[in-house]
Amino acid sequence: MLDRSTRHWVRTGLTVLVAAPSLLGIAGAAYAIRLSVSARALINSARAIRTTADAEREMTAWKRRSGNKFWVERRDVAPEKTYKAEIVNLGIARLGFVESAGATLEITMHDGNLRRITVTEWTASYPLVSVWIQEWFNAGLPNPGLPNRLYVGRTGQPYTATVVFPSSLPDAQRTKAFAVNTNCLVWPSPCKTANDILPGVWHLDSVTR
Repeated sequence: MLDRSTRHWVRTGLTVLVAAPSLLGIAGAAYAIRLSVSARALINSARAIRTTADAEREMTAWKRRSGNKFWVERRDVAPEKTYKAEIVNLGIARLGFVESAGATLEITMHDGNLRRITVTEWTASYPLVSVWIQEWFNAGLPNPGLPNRLYVGRTGQPYTATVVFPSSLPDAQRTKAFAVNTNCLVWPSPCKTANDILPGVWHLDSVTR
């Protein structure tokens, strides 16, 4: 027969074995919620940027929230600089719960003036699924060469899409262009098409074609 001490440790061990999956599930759910909220906040930052001052404010706010290393500076062809921030789901993807996925915001400055912002969301399902969204600003240039309307690139349809538009786009269209589904980072069933990432993407330019 087992002595009292042994029975105590056996009971403790069984309790841990029973509780561990539940605790892991709770921790995973909490992480997934935080990840989705952070990705949504990053997309909202892109939507909030209309001027150079807005861009600087959003970058500063994220540095306070996530540290100075959150933004990675990339030197483009002078006089442009791009600042990149990315949120990825590696923490739960490595556990096999979801496909690898991420959301990225890039802010490009031209001589210190806002030139463009680029939002990308992707999932590493097969084939790779992604949506690339880019808004252009005049950056104080006399001939900025902005796109004159919203354009949707369909070369990779239905898996990949590109959306390009000028900062003068009406607010209603602009809001739809940034309506990215950040749940793609945490859903067990991966987003398998560009339309899953950006609902209605293939119809965004229907009013301008």
